[in-house]
Amino acid sequence: MRFFVTILSLLACLSSSLGQFRQTDRRILEEDMRFSAEKSFNTWSINLGYGPLIMYSDISNFKVLSGSALRFGPTVYVSKQLAPALAIDLQYIGSEMYGKADGYESLGDIYFKGNINDISLNGSFFINQLREYPGPVNDRWNFFVKLGVGINLFRSRLYFVENDAIVREDDLNMPSERYMVSGYDPYDPLTKTAPELAIMVPVGFGAMYRINNRVDLSLESSMRFSASDNLDNILTGSTNDRYFHTALSFSYKIGKKNRRHTRWTYRGYGFSLFGRQRKDPLQDEVSRLEEEIAKLEIRPVILRDSVVVNELLTTIYESVRVRNIFFERGASIEFDTEDQVLMAETVVEMKLNPGSYVDLYGYVYAGDEGDQMELSRIQCEKIKDFMVNEMGANAAFIRVKPCGSKDVFKAKPNTNNSTVQRSSRRVDIVFRKL
Repeated sequence: MRFFVTILSLLACLSSSLGQFRQTDRRILEEDMRFSAEKSFNTWSINLGYGPLIMYSDISNFKVLSGSALRFGPTVYVSKQLAPALAIDLQYIGSEMYGKADGYESLGDIYFKGNINDISLNGSFFINQLREYPGPVNDRWNFFVKLGVGINLFRSRLYFVENDAIVREDDLNMPSERYMVSGYDPYDPLTKTAPELAIMVPVGFGAMYRINNRVDLSLESSMRFSASDNLDNILTGSTNDRYFHTALSFSYKIGKKNRRHTRWTYRGYGFSLFGRQRKDPLQDEVSRLEEEIAKLEIRPVILRDSVVVNELLTTIYESVRVRNIFFERGASIEFDTEDQVLMAETVVEMKLNPGSYVDLYGYVYAGDEGDQMELSRIQCEKIKDFMVNEMGANAAFIRVKPCGSKDVFKAKPNTNNSTVQRSSRRVDIVFRKL
């Protein structure tokens, strides 16, 4: 019970921390970071780790972790990512097990020792994919919980501390000379027999750090509940035996080196928790705008930029489907209703004309400080991100073309300088119909 309370407390704290991060999220996502069912990502990984195994059994009476109770062993598991939020893995843990009790009933000081081979099939749920803006934290951290089912194959013997002699049943006043062993001959305790088998349910949690596209580092802990009560060869306890395992692991992601692993992608608004496309929530608005688009087919788009004339835009872009969205200094923007309508109109045109492209030309004011090409790229990425993740546009048909302060349109004489600055900090959305 304490273990479950601890896990729930940690998850609550973690959820709160992630919530604070998401509320202030200002991510700029590259195209390879966005999850899409149409894209290819790496999905397989192999993990190698090492760590301690601690027994909680009838004769393990320590309340605080004891160095003498720690036994270390390796873990290996192969993982398959089914969606950004879900993975399954086949895991093996091998370790020595040990527990000790002082003054146990009439036996005095006793201990048990043995070996365990733990095999389980687990489901991993990445909790940072459940937030408002699903995806890794700072593009480096994943947090997950695990639940599975498996078996453990074990051998163990019960000993007296005083002389290391193996305990027999008649030492407990039972009418038998059988030795208290599992996986050994009860009348010849040095002879191995088939290992004992028990069903086991692992419950755990962990954190994963992305080193690069090939290697991750993870720390994972799990309590593994056994359906058997004889891991320590004592059957008098009120609960079945269980053991706690923690491992520090390195994960090698199998696949193309320049391709992201699915667990490090960002799930867009158009995809469900398990990566499936869901119904577009803007469908009703799209239907309403289709009528407006039909009207626009017979006349050029009316531009909001009073500095730029429609004919000049048509000459440069060779398109009459041009819309402008204006930014503040430093690529800052809060999309208003008019901005959203302009982007929605463009998305509708894309859906009505499959295979057509949208080019985003970003411009900044010549006097703006900083890397002007980077600022104009950020402006374009913000619009692309909104069109893809909030409106369901196909990212593969949206091209980003940062221009910095080059080739900005010239203002008319005597134009107010603040108007010139605001008009220069913009993105031109150019629809190119096939």
